[in-house]
Amino acid sequence: MNIYIDESGSINNKLEENRYFVIALVRALDKEKLKKDYESFVEQYTPQLKMLDDHGKMFKNGKFQELKGSEMDSYLKREFLQFFADKPHFELYYIVVDNSKLTDEHCEDVAGIFNYALKMAFTQFIRDGYLPDEDCMFHVDERNEAIESRHFLENYLNTELIMSGAATGEYVVEYFDSKNNKLIQIADSFSNIYYSHLKNNSYTAEIEQLKKAGILKQIYTFPA
Repeated sequence: MNIYIDESGSINNKLEENRYFVIALVRALDKEKLKKDYESFVEQYTPQLKMLDDHGKMFKNGKFQELKGSEMDSYLKREFLQFFADKPHFELYYIVVDNSKLTDEHCEDVAGIFNYALKMAFTQFIRDGYLPDEDCMFHVDERNEAIESRHFLENYLNTELIMSGAATGEYVVEYFDSKNNKLIQIADSFSNIYYSHLKNNSYTAEIEQLKKAGILKQIYTFPA
């Protein structure tokens, strides 16, 4: 099982406009077909992506580098959701951290909250029958994890999920520059879009379309 992870927002209970921290988990059912879906989207919407790339995050010297959800406008985010709603090559899961329910002590250990929320969500996804209990590789954007925390996450997941009886598979965490990983870029876009949805109550119809298509499987809220 291969799962690609990216996030939007931050774990911080001091900012009213930053109530939620969103983690998107994309489970690739067919990696090669999902990469082709990604390439088709980029090819189809290259003119719009170029026009929106005010910060130079997606293109360099006119050449496409990386898909970034934060650079898309509301129209293109809807197009992205509709485009992937009929692509049966992946499943989508969300973890939503509600900052308003976190204590100051929680927010002092951002990596700890990230790891614990991921463990709790995975426990529920497996127990509810959405994810299989099998070996799993997490593909994570290297910019989202402090160097000293990287090995800890892998050890933490293996220890906690097995000790709790939630899982028997082995968990491996690999870190990538998202520019070199197309499926992490898909996760980035889904995380940013759902973060925008929570802030502005937008994209409701498109998110329901993903649910009806059987692609958006579960949304785990932390604290539960």
